[in-house]
Amino acid sequence: MQIDELEFINCQNVLNAIERDLFEPSRAQIAKHVGLSRTAISLIANKLINAELIKELDKKTKGIGRPGTPLAIDDTSWHAIGATFYSGAWVFVIVNLLGNIFKTHHVSVFSTEQDVLTEKLIEGLEYMRSICPKKMLPGFGIGAPGLVDHVSGSVLRADDLGWKEILPLKTIVEQRTGLPVFIINRYRANGLAEIRYGNHKKFPNIIYIGIGTGIAGSIYLDNKLLNTTNYRIGHIVIDPHGPLCGCGQKGCLQAMASEGALLMFARSQLEKNPAFLSKTHGKTLTGKLIAKLALDGDPDARLCLEHISAPLAIGVSTLANVIAPNEIIIGGPIGDASTYLVDCVRKRVKEYLLDWQNEEIIISQGTQGKYGSAIGAATFMLEHKLELVMDGYCHD
Repeated sequence: MQIDELEFINCQNVLNAIERDLFEPSRAQIAKHVGLSRTAISLIANKLINAELIKELDKKTKGIGRPGTPLAIDDTSWHAIGATFYSGAWVFVIVNLLGNIFKTHHVSVFSTEQDVLTEKLIEGLEYMRSICPKKMLPGFGIGAPGLVDHVSGSVLRADDLGWKEILPLKTIVEQRTGLPVFIINRYRANGLAEIRYGNHKKFPNIIYIGIGTGIAGSIYLDNKLLNTTNYRIGHIVIDPHGPLCGCGQKGCLQAMASEGALLMFARSQLEKNPAFLSKTHGKTLTGKLIAKLALDGDPDARLCLEHISAPLAIGVSTLANVIAPNEIIIGGPIGDASTYLVDCVRKRVKEYLLDWQNEEIIISQGTQGKYGSAIGAATFMLEHKLELVMDGYCHD
């Protein structure tokens, strides 16, 4: 199914109206919203229905004259594959057009070498491709670690993994799979899932901060993802005399508040006091374990989280002063796992901001869990579902 440029724009506007702007609208309501005639909307709606991107609902909308038939996204036909590198593993999901998960898959990776991670990614994508139910959107969404160039789809560097050389990930995966690839930073992907599917009151201006082996995030202004610049939330300098970051700077937020910084502090305390974090003895020390112990009231675990909450609060306050968002979400593997950390950050930020600022900003915890970034990567590709279905990859 192929359409010209103007028709594509009209189809996209109608699809956006159904998916985001209006709730189960009739054709007449869409016509009024987008400024096209009812006849034009009917033709476009029929095309989208035939493409199985939208569907008609049984119930009728109320109003003067003949009741209209509501339209909604068709969640029964097309599926999308998303992948992300999360806590030492590639995590894969298959979702429908509403972001609901149908299948999941994990591939542990015991290396940070670019070639190894790339091979494991491709293996996982091909496996998910082989088990994808019904129709699969012809492409892959990938949440990659590090600084991702939004034009080329290359990973320019990933300091937490020690990557200094450019990895042309989009090019490699497209050549190996023969399908289009849509790449976004893994925490920007996680933020996208939070904004689209989390309970965040649909504020227009939101910042998402993901905390794991690295720190990165996403900025949403007027409900749109800022993805055209290489901003690096994790490399805001908190203390110019602080610890050396993998990027070469000193005192970056990532160097002072990531999982690595959390574990470094915990181990330094263990060296001073072997009884410190006694409940972790005999276990692998991880950020998630510390978060769980803190939730249970362990004072040593809470001290560790309080330590990284200080630089996080400075970073959050800086973003609040510069951008003034309605909400800042703290997520990622550590943020999602630690209510105590988010509470500590919230308390410290309240001290740093003015009263009127505190009234206008909400600091909340991520809700998407271990699949959030993969769902976000799939959602990032779903932004292109119309062109994938109608530009020649798929045919009637």
